[in-house]
Amino acid sequence: MIFFAIGFGMCLTILDQSAVNIALPQIAYQFQAKITEVQWVAIGYGLTAGAFMLPMGSLSDLLGRRKLYVTGFFISAAGALVSGIAPNLLIAIIFRSLQGVGGAMVQSNALAIMITTFSVEKRGLVIGTFMTIVGASSVVGPIVGGLIVDQFSWRILLIYPSPLLLIAALLSLYVLPDIKPSKENPNNKLNNFDWKGSIILCLALLVTMLTITNGPRLGWFSPVITVSILISLVLTVAFIFQQRNSESPLIPTDFYKHKIFTFGCTASFLAFFTGTSVFFIMPFFLQGVLDYSPAKSGLIITPMAGFFALSGPLAGYFSDKLGWRKIEMLGLITLVVALIGLSFANPQTVLVSLVPFLGCIGLGMGLFYSPNSASVLSVIPAERYGIATAFLNLIRNSSNIIGVSVTTAIVTGIMGNMGYAPSLDVVEELTDISGVKNAFSSGLRISFLAQLLLIASALYLTFRKV
Repeated sequence: MIFFAIGFGMCLTILDQSAVNIALPQIAYQFQAKITEVQWVAIGYGLTAGAFMLPMGSLSDLLGRRKLYVTGFFISAAGALVSGIAPNLLIAIIFRSLQGVGGAMVQSNALAIMITTFSVEKRGLVIGTFMTIVGASSVVGPIVGGLIVDQFSWRILLIYPSPLLLIAALLSLYVLPDIKPSKENPNNKLNNFDWKGSIILCLALLVTMLTITNGPRLGWFSPVITVSILISLVLTVAFIFQQRNSESPLIPTDFYKHKIFTFGCTASFLAFFTGTSVFFIMPFFLQGVLDYSPAKSGLIITPMAGFFALSGPLAGYFSDKLGWRKIEMLGLITLVVALIGLSFANPQTVLVSLVPFLGCIGLGMGLFYSPNSASVLSVIPAERYGIATAFLNLIRNSSNIIGVSVTTAIVTGIMGNMGYAPSLDVVEELTDISGVKNAFSSGLRISFLAQLLLIASALYLTFRKV
């Protein structure tokens, strides 16, 4: 029942986050706004969720995980309701961003509650099954969103999670154990929370994410992006200084003393950088270079997401039996094979030679996730699972954003060097289409080879972290 409650809650949160993109054109039409403005309905959620992830994980260790977890559902429900009935775009963006805060409270605590509840011997299987729920929800989200928008409206899409989130909150209150922090530990007090560090971190993450997401569009050397980079660096330095001088740092310094934790988090960043990048860039290749329809491209991409979701429980089960390192390395080796195969993609590529390697991307990520998470958490005391799992989520979310931006920069940069506009959109133009396709494919190849080096580094770190 505990697993069902957490799974149901996470499913709702991920569905809500992943489905909204499909409604952006309708929202733009409703408010007579540009897509670049309306996209903040989706981006706002992701930015606040990422920025508040770590502080909420730390607070859960101090206040109790169930309390923050349930509160997150109530905040998300309120945000969903108001954003759905919003009279203007600004209100919709503000309350979708508020939903992100609630989402951070849920996502930073879900895994921590789950692994605390179940035995260490089942940790890998639990994490793997948890990842299946997350992966499946991410895949189903756009499908559900499309159906709701087609049959009803974008407002219903934003509103419908609200009553379900309230049900998830009540179910969690009834089912989940109320594991409170130990009163014997003097550090488990709210006044020990690093408020200053949390504020600086949230600002640093918000500015950094805004910079990364807008860099490809505005130009990395534009005045706005240059100033944003400088502000981000100043805030990052300020956060490091604050952490070094804080009596209760937001990220406990003793975490970094464990090679398993440090190397594991770094490997996780590199792996998710690659996985997200491939998932993002391949639809452009399939539609713009191979001339497949959006529907067919979606079907081709499905094995990647499907293998990711399905391999999680298996990876978790075998990592419990054989040890996490063997399965984790197997996942990274699978990614190496996939990237080598995908690096040969070109305008003459046939579908049958592409799909197996796309499936290997999903399989490799699925095999990697569970044992990597289990290994990182193995050196962390149970009372600090909140901040540890939140940190892992932050690492992976950040790598997703950075991976997409860097991949876009590499591909468009190569296209620019070959005499074409440095934009992914030009693959859809009809002028000199053959040249554009070849230029895009060259950029794609360079991107995959660069990612191959990252995965090789992750493989080395995984081998060395014990």
